[in-house]
Parts: sequence; C-alpha cells; structure tokens
Amino acid sequence: MGNQPTFIALTTDFGLQAAYVGQLKGAVLSGCPTATIVDLTNAIPPWNVVAAAATIRTSYHFFPSGTIHLIVVDPGVGSERAILVAAGGGYFFIAPDNGCLSLLVADQILTSIHRVEHPARFAPAISATFHGRDLMAPVAAALARTGDLGQFGPAIAPESIRMTPVPAVVRIDDCLHAHVLRIDHFGNIQTTIRVDSGQFDPTLFGFAEIDSWRINRFVQTYHKAPVGELLALVDSVGYLEIAANQASAAALIGCQPGDPVTVHLVRRKTA
Repeated sequence: MGNQPTFIALTTDFGLQAAYVGQLKGAVLSGCPTATIVDLTNAIPPWNVVAAAATIRTSYHFFPSGTIHLIVVDPGVGSERAILVAAGGGYFFIAPDNGCLSLLVADQILTSIHRVEHPARFAPAISATFHGRDLMAPVAAALARTGDLGQFGPAIAPESIRMTPVPAVVRIDDCLHAHVLRIDHFGNIQTTIRVDSGQFDPTLFGFAEIDSWRINRFVQTYHKAPVGELLALVDSVGYLEIAANQASAAALIGCQPGDPVTVHLVRRKTA
C-alpha cells in the first residue's frame, strides 16, 4: 500500500496457551515483513462467531484508516466454506464466510467483497485444520503489499454472504426483550441492546431483569454504585451493560451468552 505503514489487526479465538497466534503472525510477516501486526483480541470464546462479529462491529474503526482486520474464528475450518476479503469505511477485512462479517453488512459498512479463489495466494502446503495460517495470513500479506481485492477472486454481492443470527431486540409495551451478547474478562455482561441504534433511551430506564435478578441502579460509571452491587450502564462501545462495581456480575447472576434480558422502561411524563 505504497510507503504508508500497514497495520494488520488480529481477532481470533486462539487464546495464548499454544503457538497458534505466533504462527499466524509469522505467516503474515513471511509474506510482508514490513507489516505491523497488533492484537485486537485473541480471547473470542471458542467457535463463537456472534462474539467475533460484534467485536469487529464495535472495534474496527478505532484503528488507523487502511488497517487490515484479519478475523480467524473458524469453526468450519477445512470445510467448503469460502474465505472472504472485503473493504469498506476505509478498512479491509479478511474472514471465513461464516457470519464474522455479517454485522458489517447489516450496518452497510462493506462496499466490496471478494471470494478468495486463487490458490497462488496461499501457502505451498495447506493444513486442513489451520486455514488462518495457511490461507488467510498469505492473503493478508498480499493485500498489505497491494491493497487490491480483485487479485484474490470474484466480487460477490453483500447479501450473498452468510449472516450470523444475532437475536433481535423486541419492544413489547414498556419492555425491551433482549439477550446476553458476551461476557468480558471482568464479568461485565454486554447485552444486545445498542444505545446508538435508537433501541434504548437511558433516561427511560426503570430496571433490568436477568433470570431472577433485578438491577435497579443505572449509572454512568462503575464507582457510582457500592462495591459488589449490580448496576446498569452504557459501555464504552454503546451497548447496555449489566455489571457490578469491582465484582463479576456474570458470576453473581450465573448467566451465559444467549440468556434473556428484560429492560423495563418508565413512561416519559407529558405536560
């Protein structure tokens, strides 16, 4: 991509116990030694495409324009699912066609998507169980050198890629019915309710319910609640979050991704 520095950001479910992340980075650098590789996260829950899609949706734009996001959350590795390379919003994305890019399509971010079909862009020997290293990393390196999506294969329509089923937020009367989207390292519970989408007005928060737990306190920052007390707030990427001050809300409640969340709204007073 000319003389500009090339950033490649990794999003994987590999963890850090094995050498997978290191091998992935080595494969990228073998094809493009001048690339700067950074980790967005290697802690996506194993095989959780929904979490990967939500992470990319809320994080890609915090990187410099031109960054290549290499997303390797691939429960179908070795199958006939396609590898995609895409562009939009000033960024590039490489991922399996399994739903990882679907929220960017839903948000109308992606303007160009190509299906990778040219084997000359792959490693000489391809492991059936590590397409991230042997297929996607060489594609990332080639893209970093040229910025040309057409070299990899034919363009495809955004509506043709696989979409991941993120549960919809449904309003019935004065209640928002949603789900737990993901749980972070601190035990904070990110729900599927997005403030910036117009789904939720924080000034109308009454209380939230997860299982038999009721969360009455809505705050702007964690320290506004007593230590250990459950609270609700808007997280750093615009989702409604259930948390506890200096404690794990997920451990207190005992919830998992996919569990239902109900937010009761108060009615706006009229003059």
